[in-house]
Amino acid sequence: MVDTAKNIDLTDEEAMVEFQNGNAGAFDLLLKRHGSGLLRFIMKMTLNSKSNAEDLFQEVFVKVIEHRKKYDGNKKFTTWLYSLARNHCIDYLRTKKNKQNFSLDVSFSSGGTNGPVTLETLESKERNQEEILIDKEIKFQINLGVGQLKEEFREVFLLREVEFLSLKEIAEITQVPLSTIKSRLRYAYNNLRDVFIKAGFFDLKKKPERGVEKSYGM
Repeated sequence: MVDTAKNIDLTDEEAMVEFQNGNAGAFDLLLKRHGSGLLRFIMKMTLNSKSNAEDLFQEVFVKVIEHRKKYDGNKKFTTWLYSLARNHCIDYLRTKKNKQNFSLDVSFSSGGTNGPVTLETLESKERNQEEILIDKEIKFQINLGVGQLKEEFREVFLLREVEFLSLKEIAEITQVPLSTIKSRLRYAYNNLRDVFIKAGFFDLKKKPERGVEKSYGM
């Protein structure tokens, strides 16, 4: 019988080692901890709807099962997990050649519906109607900018600003130098800034400009 209480206290790395040793409950723990975040990343990385991304999500966790013996317990589990997910997403994008079919109305968040939803960036609590409308415009422009990024820039932006991984972790996941990660992230920031400038957003809406810079370190 699986000791649920014991599994809950395990770190991700310990849980993965337990799973390597046959503890199915440890795998369930990892799925519960990282399932929603991983699905969100897959949706944004592939610009897919939630329903389509769920198929890729299942395939990634099949890879976790298949490659469990290759995991090094001394390495951070999330780095290993997102490396599998990132590589699978890139294979999907390139093999299926779906880039030309991407829609800017596709979901960028882990919303609970199959319809269009947006990347959540700003809270709308206790805001008046004008501020709420501005928030929606900010989200739309961010969606637009992220959707225009090439894969190598989009993945770095998502791993940093959405999944909150460190630059070192992102470098390990993408297997490129830290300096390259910083350069790609800077490019992504600049691309978002250009999207807002082209929309006339900075000229007309000074308050949102400060909010965006604060949120993304511009």
